[in-house]
Amino acid sequence: LDIDTLLLFVDRRTGFLEAFEHVLGRYRKSTPSKPAIIACLMAYATNIGLGRMADICNLSYQELSTAAGNYIRLETLKEANDRLVNAIARLPIFRHFDIDEVVHSSSDGQKFETAIPTINARHSSKYFGLSKGVVSYTLVANHVPLNARIIGANEHESHFVFDILFNNNTDILPAIHSTDSHGTNHVNYALLYESGYLFAPR
Repeated sequence: LDIDTLLLFVDRRTGFLEAFEHVLGRYRKSTPSKPAIIACLMAYATNIGLGRMADICNLSYQELSTAAGNYIRLETLKEANDRLVNAIARLPIFRHFDIDEVVHSSSDGQKFETAIPTINARHSSKYFGLSKGVVSYTLVANHVPLNARIIGANEHESHFVFDILFNNNTDILPAIHSTDSHGTNHVNYALLYESGYLFAPR
């Protein structure tokens, strides 16, 4: 099964491609091309880039570049992810991953070396050697990614635990939240308790 066929099937069930609204909003003069948006998402997800994607699909680089510039940005990606997460939460199998009949979430950071310098890219000899990189701090519940943000490799993950939970816009509301030792500090116990979460670091 082709990935684009699968994504079109998922779109028919969830409407997640409708989240990719034109940057000009109601002032746009063109309708979004779903194949172009899917090709851009696949190009970024597999890290092959728009140029290589244009070589292996029936869309030109100009079409892909225009679609990416007009429709794919942080706000639309988050909205699309929220629609997918909410659709998954409605599936009966979702609750089979509960622990003691409650949703138990966790957050952790993944380190990625950056090819180009960005505002969040920092040196970290432990993870990147002489290069720079960033941390993708992700909130996951029942194997479903609810929220994420990019932080610097020099920043302590515990400073973003409450932020990533508070800015979760999906229908999945965890009751218990866990982190590793890098996500733990005394303030988080109080913040999460006052916000209705049980903080259970591992």
